[in-house]
Amino acid sequence: MKYTNIAKYLLWALMGISLVLVAIFFFGGFVEGTEGTSLAEPVITEVILRWAYVLLGIAAVFALVFPLIFIASNLKSAKNLGIVIVIAAVLIFISNRLASGELLNLIQYTGPDNVPGTLRTVGTFLIFTYILGVAAILSILYSAIANLFR
Repeated sequence: MKYTNIAKYLLWALMGISLVLVAIFFFGGFVEGTEGTSLAEPVITEVILRWAYVLLGIAAVFALVFPLIFIASNLKSAKNLGIVIVIAAVLIFISNRLASGELLNLIQYTGPDNVPGTLRTVGTFLIFTYILGVAAILSILYSAIANLFR
């Protein structure tokens, strides 16, 4: 209960600071020389960007720390997570073996992205996405059919 209250007040404080900064951003005026132009820059643009980096850092820390704490306190979930990671690694390996690095014959394209490494990486993630999509559809169908027989 104590930690939930601390988290609640921390989130409210971060939201309040964000709202104040957004209000200043929109209503605080523009950098001298840019006002009235199509490139008008709010005075606290740099502050807003730095605040976004701070919020991103806080989110990244929480996204990494809390799952580790949960895993350490619940070893059965750690085993399940390990199984999921192994399955994902196997599916990515299979996707990589199925992906092609063959150069594409693109008319009037001379860009740097038509190289075997990039094509294989993109192919790997496309195939991985297809596999996950098919698995999702099959699990939905299985769930619907299983509910009919209950």
